[in-house]
Amino acid sequence: MMAGSVSLRAIESDALIEPSFRRLLASIEGERDRIRGTWQQIQQEREERTAELEHLRQSTEDWCLSERSKISDEWTRLDSLTEKIGDLWPEETEIIDINCCGSIFTIARSSLCSIEGSVLSNLFSDKFINEVPRDEAGRFYLDFNPACFAIVIQYLQNRRLRIDAPVPLIPIEQRHNMELMAEAWKLSPFLRENKINPVHTTSLLVRKDTVQSTHPGWQVISAQHPLPMAGPSYFEVTVVKNPDPRGGLAVGVCGHIPLGSEVHSLRLKGSILYNSNNGLIGDSYEPEKSDMPDKIQLVQGSTFGIQHDVSTHSLLFYVNRTCIGKAYIKQGNLGLMRTLYPVFALYVTDLLISVDFSSPSPSTVGAPQKDARAGNTSSTEGTGTHPGRLAPPALQTTVEGDEEDDEFDS
Repeated sequence: MMAGSVSLRAIESDALIEPSFRRLLASIEGERDRIRGTWQQIQQEREERTAELEHLRQSTEDWCLSERSKISDEWTRLDSLTEKIGDLWPEETEIIDINCCGSIFTIARSSLCSIEGSVLSNLFSDKFINEVPRDEAGRFYLDFNPACFAIVIQYLQNRRLRIDAPVPLIPIEQRHNMELMAEAWKLSPFLRENKINPVHTTSLLVRKDTVQSTHPGWQVISAQHPLPMAGPSYFEVTVVKNPDPRGGLAVGVCGHIPLGSEVHSLRLKGSILYNSNNGLIGDSYEPEKSDMPDKIQLVQGSTFGIQHDVSTHSLLFYVNRTCIGKAYIKQGNLGLMRTLYPVFALYVTDLLISVDFSSPSPSTVGAPQKDARAGNTSSTEGTGTHPGRLAPPALQTTVEGDEEDDEFDS
């Protein structure tokens, strides 16, 4: 009896222990899962921190490399600036006095020679300085416009203090004289680089030196600055694309920038233009003195150049760098054409031209010229093409008697 009660209590004790044991196992397993989750979180955070540190390290290295490059470039710039300052401020500075038509100027000789390639630099070089005339007081005498020369002296003195000094403000009444002086004496800081006028009211698409028509109808645009007037000047148009060369392109000069309704017409006051396949148009040339052909077509790939000769008040026209004729400005219109702006008129949609204001004139390359109309030539040379440039296509002319399309009338 007693043995049975002991066995019964043992069974009851086992029954009580088993749930407790199971709860303990479950608790241990739960803690293990929590520890495993915490470890995984720590591992993930560690990987993220490692990636962030690696990105920060790489960024720091890139920044240091960039800054090192900037410092190196700055040292190079400073070395170059030091050399230029050394040229402007030599150890021994020679000061000279200049009498410019009664106005006296005192300046360092090195400053006068600081614009490379200028006539001033050449005039006061060791080779030619002794040939410069002097006045009674022994000062160098120059027969220039003293107001313009004073502006040049001001710029040269400012340039000694700051190598990139801006050009001084030029009074309106002296701008034309200053342009003539800058061109004649090759004062590069005062010379303006010409380009297609970026401010216009046409639908023409202008990209750097190219002009493209986007709609049918005459659209006229000019250069931003007039042609130089100190001597002969030249500009050249390359016809990149011309869907219809029968009259939808005109190139010439005008005494002003076309404005208002003028940008939609070829009837420009004070202008001379050559219209493809139609010849010269405008109110400012002498028809009886012109020997320009009428039927030259400005086809795709061809070039059309105009040279202005100041001394004879004339325009020379070139197709594919071959002279095709000459026109003289009317004596009565010289006042209207004191300044000449290159102008370009496009009619046909998608017509595309490229303009070069710095192209050398064919008349200055020293090669024999070929007559495009008569076919006479003294040499097989003289086409005037630039080195490396493909030869342009032959001129195209319309057969006499062909009807001109009325849609191109101005």
